[in-house]
Amino acid sequence: MIEVRRESDGELCGHVRAAGDGWHSLTVFGAVLCTHSSSPEAEAHVRAVGLASLAERWWYRPDPAGEWQIVCIQEANPASVRLALDYYSMPGVPTVTVTRDELESGVALVLEPQ
Repeated sequence: MIEVRRESDGELCGHVRAAGDGWHSLTVFGAVLCTHSSSPEAEAHVRAVGLASLAERWWYRPDPAGEWQIVCIQEANPASVRLALDYYSMPGVPTVTVTRDELESGVALVLEPQ
């Protein structure tokens, strides 16, 4: 994975990585945002939407047999993401922390469920 940082202040916006015959743009914590035909295209996408995507509602599925659930990102870093298991992050809402390793091994976290 290649870090993508904002030029003005060095803020980490996300990552890109080669994927088959294309490139994936990734969030700070490693979730796939989109597939692109080139590395520069993926990097531009990360700079444009990487950080903003953290404010969106995401869909979470802990295993392939589970149901999709809408979630709200509470905290994100390069190693993990903490999710509020509801549309809003409010006191009393259950949370779960998903590591990058879990994302790479089958836990699904996407902007649009498939």
